[in-house]
Amino acid sequence: MAGTLNSDDQFYQDVVKKSPNAKPLLVKDTDSAMGRYNLHAKKLDIHTLARAHGHLCDGLVMAYVELSNTFTKLFSDGVVDRTDLRIVAKNSPCLVDTSGLMSGARINHKTLSLDNALGGSFIVQRISTGETYKVSLADTTFLNSLKTQERLIKEKRVKGEKVTAKDIDKVESLAFKAMKIMLYENPEKLLKIIKLPNYVFTFSIKDLGPRSDIVNRDVPRK
Repeated sequence: MAGTLNSDDQFYQDVVKKSPNAKPLLVKDTDSAMGRYNLHAKKLDIHTLARAHGHLCDGLVMAYVELSNTFTKLFSDGVVDRTDLRIVAKNSPCLVDTSGLMSGARINHKTLSLDNALGGSFIVQRISTGETYKVSLADTTFLNSLKTQERLIKEKRVKGEKVTAKDIDKVESLAFKAMKIMLYENPEKLLKIIKLPNYVFTFSIKDLGPRSDIVNRDVPRK
């Protein structure tokens, strides 16, 4: 991927470390399978999420920035209670992984629901209070070139045409540029966060589908 790479973690962009929108979250959970709340909050950052997800990408960054700025509205003390959240997200490996790891919501517990109509948006609800927000990018035009290149690669796959190293290099370079915007833009300008009064969470897995981030894993690098 384009950009400066960390020598220890080749999937991780050094530029993230200095970005204002990648500040670690403080989260709390329980201490064991039958345990009580943690006594102390834990830090959760993009580096950890990228390790768990498998790579750093525009989807992971988008989810992190959108959700971290929404969680602050639900938890005024700055500590995200990962036992008390429900999420609705598009069925994307990047968006679902990131939202689940950040929030503690899970499909198997019916607290993570899938809705492809959301695109790059999320619905976030605090279970104990019912307080709910929808968060989206306020303007997605900076993603247009990236989405066009992704679409061209998908069309090649559908037609049975060869996807080249140049194709992948281009999409990764565009993704890196998009990540930089999301990591450094003022969240008040970047995001649109809307409160949803009386929102009723409904669990759905109607949008289950195949994994999409591994289809080009065998494309050569040169």
